Amino acid sequence: MDEFEFYMDISPAWWVKSRNNESYLKKYICDTFEFDFYPRIISHKRKIINLDETNNFKLKLLDNLKSGKFIYEFLPEDESLKESYSITNGNIVFQPRKKLTNSRLLIKTKI
Repeated sequence: MDEFEFYMDISPAWWVKSRNNESYLKKYICDTFEFDFYPRIISHKRKIINLDETNNFKLKLLDNLKSGKFIYEFLPEDESLKESYSITNGNIVFQPRKKLTNSRLLIKTKI
């Protein structure tokens, strides 16, 4: 059995309201996973699987979710900062780049 990780975008405010109700969270994941998750294209045993198409792998994945065979974890917003620099006329110019990752749910399941 291989473990797979999927993500669902959620708002921090929604998480604060919902985090104490585990049955609601699991029901939400089961109900919305089919339409709102990523990555949509995964590789498994040297095969590329498109989860937008109906196939045996997608059906097994949805069955695992509906039967509760998954774990979830909240990942808060994350900001990473990368810097590059260039030297022009003897002056060093720093160029910061920010990358913001939205808050999301990490969903792990074994298939």
